[in-house]
Amino acid sequence: MKIKNVLAFSIAAVLFFSVSIFAKESQEVQQPLNRNPVLNKYQKDKKVQEIICVHFVEGSTAILKMYVRDKTQDSGWNLILATDAFIGQKGLGKEQEGDLKTPEGDFNVTQAFGIKPNPGTSLNYINVNNNIYACDEDCKYYNQIIDAANLDHTCKGEHLIDYVPQYNYGLCIDFNPQNIFPNGSNIFIHVKGNKVYTAGCVAVDEESMIKILKNATNKTKVVIYEQ
Repeated sequence: MKIKNVLAFSIAAVLFFSVSIFAKESQEVQQPLNRNPVLNKYQKDKKVQEIICVHFVEGSTAILKMYVRDKTQDSGWNLILATDAFIGQKGLGKEQEGDLKTPEGDFNVTQAFGIKPNPGTSLNYINVNNNIYACDEDCKYYNQIIDAANLDHTCKGEHLIDYVPQYNYGLCIDFNPQNIFPNGSNIFIHVKGNKVYTAGCVAVDEESMIKILKNATNKTKVVIYEQ
């Protein structure tokens, strides 16, 4: 009888410890790989190789962080840039043209531009000259950067070369990809000007902007959010 009791106790103990280990391992697997929910979201998406996180703080201020995928890191990502940033004068939640708000959400990058020469980005780079405009008018070129010299149309909009240092360098994102007027247009990450806010874009210092462009590719995701 005692032998049976000992045997039963041993089996129960083995089962208990096995279940405990399994539960612990399952819990570890379910834990987030990063504290940043944005990185977790794109952890397994191989179409995303770089992430620019723009985290709203308050008013027109934010923190911008850029990560590149890195298998040598435990998290799978390498933080290459962290800097303060300015957003729209009226914060997040863009709804229409001219509301002075920055859009919230996940976006792709489309191209880059600048008054200054290409700093080394692999993206399509528009060299800004006197004919380059960011169209914000109700026409077929709405929400696009256009070369007015090549168009038989009067739509012009924002004359990019007039904005120094803001448009020394810029990165375009695909906000309002259907180019529907007046849902909002020409949302960029660009260089800071002399104001502590933007009209809806995201602005960082010029050194940071150069680093962003050098590391951005067609697999870069821009996530603007309030946590």
